[in-house]
Amino acid sequence: MIPTADSSRLTRLLLTGAALIIVIAGLRAASELLTTFFMAALIAMLCVPVQNRLRKRGWSQGASVGLVAGLIILIGALLGLFVAVSTNQVIRKLPDYQAQFQQLEATTWTELDKLGLSEEVQNGLESFNIQSLFPFASSVLRGTFNSVGNVLLVFLMLFYMLVDAPNIPGRLRAVLPPDSQWLAKADRFIDSVQRYMLLRTVFGVVIAAIQTVAMLLMGVDFAVAWGVLAVITNYIPNVGFVLGLIPPVAVTLLEKGPVMALVLVVVYSVINNVIENFVAPRFMGEELGISTLFIFLSLIFWTWVLGASGALLAVPLTLAVKILLLDGDEGARGVAALMSDGAGENKTG
Repeated sequence: MIPTADSSRLTRLLLTGAALIIVIAGLRAASELLTTFFMAALIAMLCVPVQNRLRKRGWSQGASVGLVAGLIILIGALLGLFVAVSTNQVIRKLPDYQAQFQQLEATTWTELDKLGLSEEVQNGLESFNIQSLFPFASSVLRGTFNSVGNVLLVFLMLFYMLVDAPNIPGRLRAVLPPDSQWLAKADRFIDSVQRYMLLRTVFGVVIAAIQTVAMLLMGVDFAVAWGVLAVITNYIPNVGFVLGLIPPVAVTLLEKGPVMALVLVVVYSVINNVIENFVAPRFMGEELGISTLFIFLSLIFWTWVLGASGALLAVPLTLAVKILLLDGDEGARGVAALMSDGAGENKTG
């Protein structure tokens, strides 16, 4: 029996789907090690330009690596110290928040009684199984401790990547033919990730600075700490804004009541939406060439595959798939078009 074009196409689709399932299963099985490697590779890509500038100014390979590694350790230590001090301050304030929470709870039940809704709310709370939250909380804590435990391994990988970085282009040219597109794709990918992370950092700092000033004017507790949190969560696409908003709003609700908490939500939302929807796209839209919907879907996918760290790695990994594997591949033109934001539609290839 001679296979038809439709049957051959179906066979290719089935084989591609089976291969994807195997690859995804492998990624999930090795997620802990891969996350460590990907984080080290991402930091190395951001540090290599600094290292190259030092080399051009006459620094030796060892001195440039040592300085970059020392700066990373210093930044990490300062950030860790800041987090530890802020956490200790929040813990000391918890007894006050507990009393304020009880007062807020009593006021809320009084208002619900006036509206005749207390019984319905009470029934809803009784039907909610609070113990169902413990497995989730346990998994979050376990993931956090695992991430902290992998910091040393990330740094060791990063150190050796920085040491070996100058030799990688020469090795690739020795292995790949002169007309290979992989070198151009690799350069494009690295440049895209570097520009994305730089712009993401700049806009994150600007947004957090404005939000911190607003919180200081409103008298919100730990305003600077929430500002630093906003910078960190800014690297998580789509939902990072919400994650950075929850703690300051909760503190404001307990300290100053629901009206001020609502004001803070409005202020946060306005600042974030103005910069993210009107300012940032002018600089970042054409850099990614990926639709907002697909970025959100990639966030879900990579978080599912790699865990919590996948949220931070979602955009760089999606850029890697798009630029290295899909762009320029005739068979993947449809997938690349679906990922495109429209602006970069004609730039692939």
